[in-house]
Amino acid sequence: MQRPDSLHSSSSICETIVLTRKIAFVSFLLICSCADPRPPTGGPRDDVPPSLVSTDPPHESVEVSPTELRLVFSEYVNEGSFARALSIVPTPQGRLRYRWRRQSVTIQLPEPLRDSTTYVVTLDDEFRDWRGVRLTSPLSFAFATGPVIDQGRLRGRIVDHVQGLPVAGLMVLAYPSQAATNQAPAYQTQTDTEGKFEFSYVRESDFFVLGLRDLNRNLRADQGEWFAVPPVEAIRATPDTSSQYADWVYTKVDTLGPSIERVRATANQLVEIRFSENVFLQNPTGEPWSIMDSVSRAPAMVYSSYQSESNSRMVYLAVDPLQEKPYALLPDPSIQDSSGNTVRLDTIYFMGSSGVTTDEPKFERFLPSSTENPYKLAPWETPQIVFDQPIGASLLDSLLSVQDSTGTPVNYEIQTLNGTGYSLISLNDPTQIYRVAVRQPDSTYVRFFERLGPRSLGSLSGVTIPAGDSVLVTLMNTDGQILAAKSPDSEGAFIFDNLPENSYRLRAFIDRNRNGHWDGGLIDPYQAIEPVTWTSEPITIRPRWDTALPDILRIGQSIQKSFPTTDQ
Repeated sequence: MQRPDSLHSSSSICETIVLTRKIAFVSFLLICSCADPRPPTGGPRDDVPPSLVSTDPPHESVEVSPTELRLVFSEYVNEGSFARALSIVPTPQGRLRYRWRRQSVTIQLPEPLRDSTTYVVTLDDEFRDWRGVRLTSPLSFAFATGPVIDQGRLRGRIVDHVQGLPVAGLMVLAYPSQAATNQAPAYQTQTDTEGKFEFSYVRESDFFVLGLRDLNRNLRADQGEWFAVPPVEAIRATPDTSSQYADWVYTKVDTLGPSIERVRATANQLVEIRFSENVFLQNPTGEPWSIMDSVSRAPAMVYSSYQSESNSRMVYLAVDPLQEKPYALLPDPSIQDSSGNTVRLDTIYFMGSSGVTTDEPKFERFLPSSTENPYKLAPWETPQIVFDQPIGASLLDSLLSVQDSTGTPVNYEIQTLNGTGYSLISLNDPTQIYRVAVRQPDSTYVRFFERLGPRSLGSLSGVTIPAGDSVLVTLMNTDGQILAAKSPDSEGAFIFDNLPENSYRLRAFIDRNRNGHWDGGLIDPYQAIEPVTWTSEPITIRPRWDTALPDILRIGQSIQKSFPTTDQ
């Protein structure tokens, strides 16, 4: 039997252990709550971005020289996004340090601030709250180390070049001059959801204001990055923002031609070529290509070149049988990218193959793609059948049949641009519904097509200022695809006939260099955009009606909303 004092001692030990565990558990909870400074979960969905509640120094303070800045937000925020979104202008040299406490952050500055200088602190739309809700427009505040805070302002709007729609979240950089665009900008901000931007508290001076999709965030325009040059080279920042400028227009200048990334022989008579970007074949015959033995220089015949509909970066060559030895390839010089840049004429070396392929051409699909059957063809559309590789004329004739509404065979003409898609260009009778059938070993694929006739079509007319053949008006669908283009007459009048019932947009511009394309200007040397305007809303076309724009389409301005129609 245990002694009473022994039992008392054992009980005390147990109580001590239990108490110690309770203290440890409570301490653990306190540590966890301190390490996760977030609000409790649950509640309604949060779609409101964070806002600034207060700053230290306060907004528009003068004669302050802080060693640190403090920002208090309306809610808990994503700390990692804060550092990516923050800019301080002029930029302090050295590393910024951050101390977070609940909904506030203190920024420790690496050096004393300059005397008699206005500082602008900005957070762009990378900044988000802890739930991931991003800013819709930048947050900023300003203060001055001297007795006066700069009062200059700049504002504008950036729109896309296709439909004139606002470009949101685009970096906007203000440089002292165009010549300084290879340096850090004097100021930076972003466009809001309406494409608008504004610089406040900047020097009253001239600036070169550039919109930039700064993918690598180096605050410089690099090759291939989208941009928007200002409507005039030098824009004056003043306290009065009433000055109106034409919109900045967002575009990209592509001056680099496509290059070959890889060549490989996938069989002894098939060579696969991958380009750096999508390319367009101008000649599917294969004649402009050159392949030769890299040692003996003996040529290998190229019979045809083709592309698949699904991947325009790839080009395939049907060639004389190759051997397993090195060959040299020189590309067709007429190959272009979407900007009209021709291919770099580099000689590429590759190994031949002794493999043999016996694959027969396989039918892939009909174009245009649609579940509508019969598909109603617009005047600019043609039925198309797509195979995975070129197909000989005799084999195609044996697989393809075309009939009219009565089942009578119809003669057709074939045209191909890429070597695998074959357009039936002669099915133009609007009184017929054409049955197009492609026979394959396992099945026969059938699609019906109907050409829209005059009673199913309408027109769109309007007037431009200025007039004449230097102006080009483009008709687009609501996705921005250009369907047709024409110049107005000497009075500025234009009309697009034979339009199916649908919604369309118009763009009109002055084609200064007469190249048939809208040009978005240059950064260096500075070149303004070609003046351009758009209809502000889609225009609905009705069958057998002429839809007339109610207002003149003035180059450089958007026209307004409703579009009356008159019986055609």
